[in-house]
Amino acid sequence: MAREENSLKFTTAVDWLRTAERIVVFTGAGISTASGIATFRDDGGFWTRFPPEDFANWKGLLQTAVLQPKRMAEFLVAVLEPIATASPNEAHRAIAQLEQFKPVDVITQNIDRLHQDAGSGNVSEIHGNLFEIVSFPRQEESRELTKMDLLEIVQNVKATQSEVWAGPKLLKAISPLLGASLLGTHRPNLVLFGDQLAEPDWSNAQDSVQRCDLFISVGTSQSIYPAAELPSRAKAAGSKCIVIDPEVGGVGDLWFAAPAEQVLPKLVSSAFPELTEEQCDHE
Repeated sequence: MAREENSLKFTTAVDWLRTAERIVVFTGAGISTASGIATFRDDGGFWTRFPPEDFANWKGLLQTAVLQPKRMAEFLVAVLEPIATASPNEAHRAIAQLEQFKPVDVITQNIDRLHQDAGSGNVSEIHGNLFEIVSFPRQEESRELTKMDLLEIVQNVKATQSEVWAGPKLLKAISPLLGASLLGTHRPNLVLFGDQLAEPDWSNAQDSVQRCDLFISVGTSQSIYPAAELPSRAKAAGSKCIVIDPEVGGVGDLWFAAPAEQVLPKLVSSAFPELTEEQCDHE
């Protein structure tokens, strides 16, 4: 009975993909775990090691950097190194492949830029990203870092961990990422706790949700507001909703309790078999 239900569910999801006119894919940390980037809120996740009251807001980060530079260095290595070395996984690539057949808007809570690396062209990063460096108080983008830049920062931060007086050298090591001068301060274009969601990405995301007829929630707990309102808004606007996450929950019509990198490629290749044929032609 369970096998028949799963088969019907899969067939229904494939049909929805084929017939959709506009698709929104809403992603959270769970889509990037197969790329080596840890989730934040799961049991044993990132916030277990680094409490959000100290590491998920700008005031806490500043205090930790000043009072506990070695602890700050540990945090920075844990955040930056996986992102600097990560590559898109099969789920990211499947979402990008969808664009060959349907208009697709990606809305992501992730800061790792893996959707763009996979080839997705229309991505709203509602929590910002690690690579854009913005200046304050003018809030203008001053430059963009590469993954090689992040790796260099990681190596320089690691070198400070053996220092007796780590503070000054840590500040120098992270200066391409975060720092201050007579002209003001600069930092990554990130949304931390207490910040407004990134614009114009958040407005674009809300507009996309109103126009889609298929909403796919991938690797997100749907528990962080206001982003968690998006599935409900999509449903209210008449969209069907598919949820793909090992921990099934949240707003949806169909739920797949499995990792995204297992489910999404199968759904996309089944909905659009010509994609598989094209891949075979290139091999």
